[in-house]
Amino acid sequence: MNTRILRIELRRSIAPWATLAILVVAFGFLYSFSGPWTRSPIAWNEHWVPAAEWSRFLLVFLWPIAIGAGVIQGMRDSRSGTAELMTTLPRPGWQRAAKLAGALGGLLVLGYLLIFAVGAVQAIFNGGFFTFGWLPIVVVGVLGMLAGAWIGLGIGRLLPHPLTAPAVAVAAFAAAILFQLAAGEGSLLSGFVPFRVSLLSPAMDVVDDPFNTTAGRMDLGQVIWLAGLAATGFLLLAVRSKRAKALAVVPALVAVGIALPVLPGTTAEGKVIDPHATAMICDGPVCVPRMLESELPRLAGPGKEALRLLGTLPDAPVKVAAQDRRLGYDEVPPRAADTVYVDLLDWSVRSLLVPEDVTRALVAGAGTPTCYSARGVDKSFMDELTARSITSNWFLGEWKTLSGYWSDEVKNEVVQKQETFRALPADVQRERIIAVRQAGLACRGNQLDILLGGAR
Repeated sequence: MNTRILRIELRRSIAPWATLAILVVAFGFLYSFSGPWTRSPIAWNEHWVPAAEWSRFLLVFLWPIAIGAGVIQGMRDSRSGTAELMTTLPRPGWQRAAKLAGALGGLLVLGYLLIFAVGAVQAIFNGGFFTFGWLPIVVVGVLGMLAGAWIGLGIGRLLPHPLTAPAVAVAAFAAAILFQLAAGEGSLLSGFVPFRVSLLSPAMDVVDDPFNTTAGRMDLGQVIWLAGLAATGFLLLAVRSKRAKALAVVPALVAVGIALPVLPGTTAEGKVIDPHATAMICDGPVCVPRMLESELPRLAGPGKEALRLLGTLPDAPVKVAAQDRRLGYDEVPPRAADTVYVDLLDWSVRSLLVPEDVTRALVAGAGTPTCYSARGVDKSFMDELTARSITSNWFLGEWKTLSGYWSDEVKNEVVQKQETFRALPADVQRERIIAVRQAGLACRGNQLDILLGGAR
């Protein structure tokens, strides 16, 4: 009997159409637009955790749909003129509410899980990295969809007006966008809304680091809040008296009061490094994080060749290691005398497909990373870029100019400076390459001046 009633509710309710709407919006977004969600190694269909995170990111669009659908469904009795009749039925209101809430919430949750499942299945076929870090992220997303549908039902029952659904959906979308922007690092709205308050939205910010997962206190706080919100929505739908409706907001108020102290206060506290993702996998002296294990065959050969070339220098590096975290926008890459670090999240490195080009990138700067952050692009950066080109050419014995979309004027200047360096005696060239390596390890001095002896 109960199953038959639930099937009837599914047919009579907006649930199938709302679920179709979230699927169309989600897959339309993922497949129609290019963005970080399409780029390795944080693509939504490459690894399990990014699949879960991008599904949560989509809640900025899907949550308002769930709430709006709930409002429309919650007004059904009022639209049909049976609201007063339903209050006279002997069956408890919560039983009928449970069928309606189960039909709408359950189908929307299944739709959300299907979005994640499509990404996860593709990750399996792509040999993606698996860790159970995806589970709490998905659980919060499920609760978010359920809470959205149920609070919408409650609002629709409480305020049965034709403008309620669009108004509530737009308000939810605006709040989700505001909270997402406020939570983002470096955003203009960062700090406009306290970080822990922004986490009351189930939608996640843009994914930018495949090694991170959500902190346990963030997951716990969001579960508490969303469970309280869902309870309030169900009570608003189920109860009949005005006093009971007034008391229905208590679960949400209690939940937010408990959740806010639990939720992290900063972005750094909200994210944790997944130790399974950052565990190093090595091929001899060349190592990459387990998350990027698929990159090891591409890096191993060029890495060993780079170490052989750099081995002619004093105190030469003995290993190549891929970084196990994303660099901040203002952060200078880390460096160590015994290690050649490579940033596999940098598209300029990931786009290198020819082994010789990978080796060339590793020996640039005599095996040291750049001394500039993404923000520090100026004339000094251009000098360093030229110096790195000269050093990589020296090690490979093949003199090439800068690659990329540089003007002919810039390329001609680089060629002239390369020729100035090549005109030096071989022993002087070696001494200056060694000096550039020391400067690169300490980020001290102008590397181009060191190579050319100030003759520019």
